[in-house]
Amino acid sequence: MANIDNLTYGLADFTMAPYGPYWKFIKKLCMTELLGGRTLEQHLPVRSEEIKQFLQLLHKKAKANEEVDVGVELIRLTNNIISRMALRKRCSENEDDADKVRKLVEEMCELAGKGNVSEMIWFCKNLDLQGFGKRLKDVRDRYDTMMEKIMKEHKEARKKKELKDDGIKDVLDIYEDENSEIKMTRKTSKASLWG
Repeated sequence: MANIDNLTYGLADFTMAPYGPYWKFIKKLCMTELLGGRTLEQHLPVRSEEIKQFLQLLHKKAKANEEVDVGVELIRLTNNIISRMALRKRCSENEDDADKVRKLVEEMCELAGKGNVSEMIWFCKNLDLQGFGKRLKDVRDRYDTMMEKIMKEHKEARKKKELKDDGIKDVLDIYEDENSEIKMTRKTSKASLWG
């Protein structure tokens, strides 16, 4: 379980957090602020715009008789919708960014579900027999770097007043909210975006 603990910032995400006040707060946050009916309704233009871009891409490729990996494009569509709803920013502006994000998410999911021999055999716990610990640290560091960049851009956009106050809160607005029931840290904000 050390792999999941490491990837989720010490079980700070919604899916892995132990039941208690923090879990209740994160659940309430997800169900009311991020995924509530009113919020989903307010994000309808975001979803519509992303779906329109997706369909335009398919139409353009079809006209040019080019092949399309629909699975990859659907993942990109989903990532963009989720990131725009949670962060007000597309996570994959170009194909390179989309591939990096997709590969990172795939690696994180693979590592979260993979068994680590060093955890199963007690006398090997300090050995990284499969190179699992190194790979886990690399993936976590890349995710952390990506999230820090996004958080920094969000903060700068807010300072420059580029983000309009439309009443919709994203994860980073909640992180910065001083009146929150439970004060979120950078770590818990990143974890809540992962889980």
